[in-house]
Amino acid sequence: MALLIEYMHALAAALLVGKVVLLSFVVAPILANSLERESFGKVVRQLFPAYYALGTGTAVLGLVSVSGLAMIRGMSPSLLVAGVIWLIILTVEAYCLSPLTSQSNAMRDRLKEQESRGAVDPALQTAWNRLHQRSVYLNSMVLLAGLYLIWLAQRL
Repeated sequence: MALLIEYMHALAAALLVGKVVLLSFVVAPILANSLERESFGKVVRQLFPAYYALGTGTAVLGLVSVSGLAMIRGMSPSLLVAGVIWLIILTVEAYCLSPLTSQSNAMRDRLKEQESRGAVDPALQTAWNRLHQRSVYLNSMVLLAGLYLIWLAQRL
């Protein structure tokens, strides 16, 4: 049974890293180079809820697997670290799913409306840039945490 749970943990970490790598380094650059700005925005709006839902699901699977291993073997320092990391990832993915994505979409809609009228509020543009930077930072943090969890999976 422990072997199956270890596999679930490793699978969750691999899925987490895979989703970040695929979207960030393959899908987004291809779409950005292939689509016009308006079409790119529409596609990204469809992708991100599923992207963050997948991250949330993998974090839940990671937490369940760590809990299962702790029940079978007892809590160890590496299981505790893995559990804390999965909890942080779950929090980040849930935050990005909502409210970050909805705030970003609403702000982007306001910017597009202002662009169509020919005047963009610099404060709104700065706020959107900060929100976008936050999502990039959080995405990078999840990637690094996932890579660490893959390494840690061998030591559980």
